Amino acid sequence: MWDAERREVVLHFRDGTTRRGRLRREFSPTDRAVEVSTDDGEQLRAEFGGLKAVFFIKDPRRRDLEVQVSSLDILRPTTGATARVEFFDGEVIHGRVAQYSVEEHGFFLFPTSPESNNERIFVVIQALKTLYVETLAEGEA
Repeated sequence: MWDAERREVVLHFRDGTTRRGRLRREFSPTDRAVEVSTDDGEQLRAEFGGLKAVFFIKDPRRRDLEVQVSSLDILRPTTGATARVEFFDGEVIHGRVAQYSVEEHGFFLFPTSPESNNERIFVVIQALKTLYVETLAEGEA
């Protein structure tokens, strides 16, 4: 659905551990799990129930470019509602959400800071404490 194989991700587990690796196959939130090859060569299948979030890492060249032109406001996300996500462990992250449903396994949060190392974050619904989404006024995008 979102990514071709070999995309770099960091898995944040509910127990506080993290694992870095590359997707073994295309990621889809409907699969209920993510499959990665870790940096140490392990083939890992992580069920969403044990995850807090999946961080999709930006290509370093893209991040450098975004930081250089950030003052021009041309690469900042302009679609979706502003959101504040608080996880069960107290971590808070901010970004934009194009769509979400508490009936789904999770949703994508798009960081708004050009300095972020993350292109997008798949937030697992079960790992949330609170989610605040600012509703847009009619006519806003």
